[in-house]
Amino acid sequence: MKKIEVLLSVLLIVTGLVCLTMSGTMMIRQDITAYFKTFLQTCAWMGVPIILAGIVYLIIVKKRG
Repeated sequence: MKKIEVLLSVLLIVTGLVCLTMSGTMMIRQDITAYFKTFLQTCAWMGVPIILAGIVYLIIVKKRG
C-alpha cells in the first residue's frame, strides 16, 4: 500500500472512533473526562479482539512453519 492509502485508512478509522465516542457521550450532557473514558473503553473493546486474533494467528503460523 502507498503511504497515502495507509494515511486515509487510519484517518477513516479515527473518524469512526470519534463519531462513535461522540454519540456515546452526547446522549447525556457530560464533561470531557467522560468523553475520554468512553473513547478509551471503545478502543479497548476494539483492541482486545484484534490482539487476541493476532496472537492466535501467530501461534498457527508458528506451528505450521
